[in-house]
Amino acid sequence: MNPKKRVLVLDDEEMILQLVTDIFNLMNFDVTAVTSAEEAISAFEEASRQGRPFDLCLFDMTLPGNMNGADVLRQIRKIDPNVKAIVSSGFSQEDMDMVKGETGFDAAVPKPYSITVLQETVQKLL
Repeated sequence: MNPKKRVLVLDDEEMILQLVTDIFNLMNFDVTAVTSAEEAISAFEEASRQGRPFDLCLFDMTLPGNMNGADVLRQIRKIDPNVKAIVSSGFSQEDMDMVKGETGFDAAVPKPYSITVLQETVQKLL
């Protein structure tokens, strides 16, 4: 039996974290949800140390504090340059595509989330 795919979700809004966690649970993922850049980096480092790396990351672009989603991705790619990453934000799809191109994310998913769009995006990446 294949182990579940693992996803790291970073968003500072608890309600959104719960919604995305529920969606990924329906997709049969093992979900780790965090609310800060520091927690995301720490969780990624720990998973790598344990030999249980994340298959996918979904990061909100705008976060409180000194780091945004792109900053977190840069730190994480130092650990695993090949991890698949999706950026998420309330920006328009056009703006999201521009952000994706400028920041190195593999895909962009706008908020509010569409289960179908998120599933299709994940399937394309994995």
